Amino acid sequence: MPELNRPESPASARPQNLPDELGTKPSGRVHIPESLGEALTGATAGEVTVEDPVFSCKDVSVFYGAKQALNTVTVDIARRQVLACIGPSGCGKSTFLRCLNRMNDTIPGARVTGSIMLDGQDIQDRQVDVARLRARIGMVFQRPNPFPKSIYENVAYGPRIHKLTRTRADLDELVFTSLQRAGLWEEVKDRLGRLGTGLSGGQQQRLCIARALAVQPEVILMDEPCSALDPVATARIEDLIEELRASYAIVIVTHSMQQAARVSQRTAYFHMGRLVEVGATDRVFTNPKHRLTEDYITGRFG
Repeated sequence: MPELNRPESPASARPQNLPDELGTKPSGRVHIPESLGEALTGATAGEVTVEDPVFSCKDVSVFYGAKQALNTVTVDIARRQVLACIGPSGCGKSTFLRCLNRMNDTIPGARVTGSIMLDGQDIQDRQVDVARLRARIGMVFQRPNPFPKSIYENVAYGPRIHKLTRTRADLDELVFTSLQRAGLWEEVKDRLGRLGTGLSGGQQQRLCIARALAVQPEVILMDEPCSALDPVATARIEDLIEELRASYAIVIVTHSMQQAARVSQRTAYFHMGRLVEVGATDRVFTNPKHRLTEDYITGRFG
């Protein structure tokens, strides 16, 4: 059977503003090859600085051995706002999050360069007490990780080791306040002595948030806090984030652009270890300044 001569696809069939070397899949989504890293060498697009930031990061890079995972990230984190970090898997957003409370210190071979200022103090300084730093910066992980202790002891553990209370009555009040702020008190007030691991997934995540709040932090970091939860539990966590931002700076890593749009006031887009763009969430999602941000948000790759 003779071969058929297939006509070439017209240029108009390609996604607009994409280089010819990109391989477009049938869905129109594309993967950005490593060669496009050269397009990321310029300054971050958007609004990098804010007035009176709680965190001010400048030229932050992270290396795992010889591999560079984060490349000269400069950005401010505002008080009483939610900053959502979005981008493809492996783009550096969780690595950046772990810089903010020095969690990368626990990884062998990890090295962080640049300046990370918390209220004017460089957290990379050798004189900084890392335990106290992590009390000021609460962390909520991707999967709920309550201690194998009672609900009460899960929340009381941090205040005890940091000696935040003097009497049992003060500790009881702090546990009550933390559970109430996490939206969990009414559901657990009659079973505080039961294991925290016996709660549902959404309740466990709110217990972990209560545990973070109990040490009276200034900043709360959340690394994909809803990825393991059902839609109902996710909605409760998002409502809680909205309530908490009145008192805390919150940085959340999420793969859900819908979630970023719902909960954040600023959005930062990471790609291949670089901060490509940052700015007001409404502006980033409706009028991005960088082509890669637009391509990611519109689903051309991811």
